[in-house]
Amino acid sequence: MRLRGLFCLALSIAASATAQSPGFLLGVDYSEWLPLAATQIATDSYGALYILSAGNSASSSVTKLSADGTNILWQNQLGFAAAAMAVDPYGGVYVAPASQSGDTSFYVTKLSASGTGVAWRTPVGFIASGLVQPVLAADSQGRAYLAALYDLTNLTLAIVRLSAAGSAVDYTTLLTGTPTALAVDQSGAAFVAGYTGAATGFLARLAPDGSAGFQTSLPQGSYPAAVAVNSNGDAGVFGGGILQRVNSTGDVTLSMTFTGSALGAAFALDAAGNAYIAERTFQLFPVKNSLSTCGSAPAGTGESVLTALAPDGSVLETTYISGSQVGVVIPSIVTAANSTVFVVATAGDSFAPTQAGPFQAGTFGTDFLVRLSPNAKAQTYPLACVVNGAGMVAGAIAPGEIVTLFGTGLGPQQGVQPQATPQSPYPTQAAGVEVNFDGSAAPLLWVQDQQINAVAPWSLTPGQNTQICVSYNQVNTNCLTWPVAQAAPAVFTVDGVHALAVNQDGTANSADNPAPVGSIVTVWATGLGPTAPAEADGMLVGFPQPNNVLPVVVEALTPVFEPCHPGVGVLPCPISPSYIDFQVTYAGPAPNSVAGISQISFVVAAYAPPWAAGNPIRLSLLSSIQSPGFQVYVAGQ
Repeated sequence: MRLRGLFCLALSIAASATAQSPGFLLGVDYSEWLPLAATQIATDSYGALYILSAGNSASSSVTKLSADGTNILWQNQLGFAAAAMAVDPYGGVYVAPASQSGDTSFYVTKLSASGTGVAWRTPVGFIASGLVQPVLAADSQGRAYLAALYDLTNLTLAIVRLSAAGSAVDYTTLLTGTPTALAVDQSGAAFVAGYTGAATGFLARLAPDGSAGFQTSLPQGSYPAAVAVNSNGDAGVFGGGILQRVNSTGDVTLSMTFTGSALGAAFALDAAGNAYIAERTFQLFPVKNSLSTCGSAPAGTGESVLTALAPDGSVLETTYISGSQVGVVIPSIVTAANSTVFVVATAGDSFAPTQAGPFQAGTFGTDFLVRLSPNAKAQTYPLACVVNGAGMVAGAIAPGEIVTLFGTGLGPQQGVQPQATPQSPYPTQAAGVEVNFDGSAAPLLWVQDQQINAVAPWSLTPGQNTQICVSYNQVNTNCLTWPVAQAAPAVFTVDGVHALAVNQDGTANSADNPAPVGSIVTVWATGLGPTAPAEADGMLVGFPQPNNVLPVVVEALTPVFEPCHPGVGVLPCPISPSYIDFQVTYAGPAPNSVAGISQISFVVAAYAPPWAAGNPIRLSLLSSIQSPGFQVYVAGQ
């Protein structure tokens, strides 16, 4: 029962991503360097791309780029620092300044069609607060919309619409809140998103004549950073890692949370209502149709990820922006006709542009541009990543380690869990799936379209690389080259933090059932290295039980205190932390479990005060190989 529970937990990692709409696949049309310090991008109905970039503190520029990325059609040096840009469907470009620069009123400027000058510059009738940047939008009739903080004391914003000729202000509407994003639908209704003084997000809609429509409160902390409208007039708002769909009457019809988005994300909708989110994330494996493997990301940097979602919230595709890194700049994203997507991201060491483009070549940390569009023949990598089956972290694998493979098309849609007996090991083929390490077939514990759990063969050689390949119904995937280490320990958890643990009385360790201080707690781990005698691949551990070759130490972080001010007699302050060893009563292969899983029992102590952050317990092998940290529930902690 315990073994079954372990692998059910591992399966839950991918469970939230299994709802997919078939037939949608984005392929890269081109990628090229973009060393312009892009702060905003936009498109017109012809697919041309417009790039607002900061030149210095006093000036910005707008560059118009052909849809194929090969030509700069024009570039306008504005002569002032621009805070926002909008582009109408016919290529009209509107910009608003970051400061007044001596003007008596805040203004919007429309650039000439040739990009060489200014068509008009119109004051909006008030001076905006310089603490919050304005936001802009434009409609198909060439009218510009601006939202800015009007009254800082009372947190009042103004939404202004200017006539197409720039000769008049059509309306000015005041609302409560601070604006962060603005969009306009085909009827001329304006949608402004932002937050109030109570740190609650909101979405407001104005009718085409400027009269107030609905104002919908959004979850606290969502802080909408972007708003977009589809062809039906339904809005999507995104911020704080939360995507919400709002219909024309203001009702929230969908709410989804994205775990990687706290690092920063950009958002867009296409005309069909599909949502696109470009994220900075340290998540190292995708859900579907990866354009690069998790091992290609520079160590410690991660990659930007693009997720496409259908109007009902189902995942259409999740893919890396190949060659990107998690930089200080949030990726920019915009959609064009026919679900074409432009993304600006930060280049990592592995970025290689598909075309030279009109800009000079950049280097690591420089922005680059990639255009993607639906392409049923787009290149995919079915086998995307290999992680430790307990810790779910990518890294070198150890002989006998339980590993999890992520990708797409790896096996049947409905998962299959093979069985073993003391006489018969776990099979190396199941439901048409086979996994090979350097040609040696691995025992299979679970096979499914997006996830395989397997046991790395004991014959792998530490210090060398292994070639990992998957075959499904005799069709081979791509292969991954992966490093092998002597040990790669990790403890199975129930939530990524707390260990799957059993108390001394045989009951499950939990928040409601913590272990008493001084009692024995048992956890399970994998990747602890060789055993003596050596075990056979896929066999259940029997009697007499083998032993782990590498000694296992269970240690916990504990603070060390000294007086904050020696000799003064004030309260002590924590200084450099140290680790204390717990008494280990057993550490070895887990009886009746597949060879490669170890059981560790130890006496738990009051290892840290309640305020201690992080996951303070870890396994240590040879004093130089440590597992990721974890926690157990202890009474009084």
